[in-house]
Amino acid sequence: MTPKKTYKYLLVSTIASIGFMILLFAFTKKSLPIDTSFKRDYTHRLPSKIHEFDLESSRYYIAGAHEGNIYLGHPSAPLSLTIVDSALQKKEVIHISIDQDSLPMRNPQLRVIPPHFFLMDGTVPYILRGNTNDWNAYSVLDAPLYFVDVQAIDSASLAISTISSKTKELALGTIRLADSATMTLSHTLLQKQVDGVFDVGGDLQYNQQRRQFVYTYLYRNQYIVANDSLELQLRGKTIDTISQAQIKIGEAKDVKKIGPALKVNGATATYGDYLFVDSQILGAKESLTSWKNSTVIDVYHIENNTYAFSFYVEDIEKQKLRAFYIFDDKFIGLIGKHMVVYELYLDTSKETKSSLTALHPNFNTLKPKNINTELSVNHTAVREKTENLYKRVGH
Repeated sequence: MTPKKTYKYLLVSTIASIGFMILLFAFTKKSLPIDTSFKRDYTHRLPSKIHEFDLESSRYYIAGAHEGNIYLGHPSAPLSLTIVDSALQKKEVIHISIDQDSLPMRNPQLRVIPPHFFLMDGTVPYILRGNTNDWNAYSVLDAPLYFVDVQAIDSASLAISTISSKTKELALGTIRLADSATMTLSHTLLQKQVDGVFDVGGDLQYNQQRRQFVYTYLYRNQYIVANDSLELQLRGKTIDTISQAQIKIGEAKDVKKIGPALKVNGATATYGDYLFVDSQILGAKESLTSWKNSTVIDVYHIENNTYAFSFYVEDIEKQKLRAFYIFDDKFIGLIGKHMVVYELYLDTSKETKSSLTALHPNFNTLKPKNINTELSVNHTAVREKTENLYKRVGH
C-alpha cells in the first residue's frame, strides 16, 4: 500500500471512528435520562445488606410482612402463600382454601395484614377474605367492583385505584366491606395532564402507621398523601425536575399509549414517616457505573414533606431490584429470583402525629370539598378498560 493510500485509509478510519463515537454518545445520552439540576445525598448512614436468599423463581411478589414474617405470593400458584422469616432462614408454604369450586385467575393478588388476608382480582372481579389462623377465604363481594391496584387498609377496608365509570379516567378510592360492599372515589386527588389514564399512572401504597394513602406518579415528580376519607393532606415532589408527563397518546376510540414514555419513578414503599422511591432519573455528578449496577432508592420524609437521603441496592446476577417492602428497620427487596434484606437506620421510634393540622401547615386550605362519590361500578366498558390498563402498566 502506498503512503498516499495509507494516509487516506487512516483518515477515513479516524473520521468513521469519531463519527461512531459521536453517535454512540448521542444514543447513550438519549436512552439514559439525566437531570443535572439536582444532586442526591449519600452521606446518611447507608443501609447494609445482612441477608440474601435464592427463591428459585423471579415471579414472586411481596404480599405483606408482620412480626418477622415475610409473605410472598406467586401468580402461577394463587392459592399458595410462601412465608419466609426476616432472617431468610426458614421457608413455609401455606395452601389457601376458598369457599368456591373455582375462580378465574387473571390478575390475582394476595394481601396479608394479620390476623386477616385477602385474595383479590380487580378485573373479574372478586374479593375473598380470610383469617391467618386457618387460611380459609370467603367471598365478601356481592356486586362487581372493578379496580386496577389494591392495598389493604384493615380487615374491612381496601385502598384502590380504578377506572371511574363517571369520568372514564383513573381515580383513587376505597372499598368498604360492610353488609354490602361499597366503593367511594375521589375525582380530585389525581391531576390530569394528558389523558387522565396513562399520565396519572402510579404506584399505590397504604401507610399503616400513619393511616394514609401514598400514591407516587410514574411519569412526573410528584406523590400524593391522603387520609382514609380521601382528603388531600399534601402533594409532595420527588427531587428531579420532570413535572410534566412525557407521554404520547394515540387518537383512538379506546385510548392507547403510543411510543415509550419517560418513566420518572418506579416501585415504592412506605413505613412510618418515610416514603421510599425507586428513581429512574440519574442526578448530577452521579457515577454511571454505580447507576448501571444498582438501583437508586430516594427516601422522603412525608410528615415534613422533605427529601431525606438516597442509597444504592446492588444488582444480583445482572438483575435489578423489581419490588421492595419496608417494615420496622428492614428493607426487603426482590432482585431477579433473589430476596435480600437490608438493615435500615431510620428514626422510627417516635410516634407519628395524629393531628391533621400538624401534618401540613396549610391543611385547611388543601382540604378539598365534596370530592367523594358513592359508586356501584357495574359496567362492561369499565371492566374492559381496567383489564387493558392492567396489561399495559405491567400488573
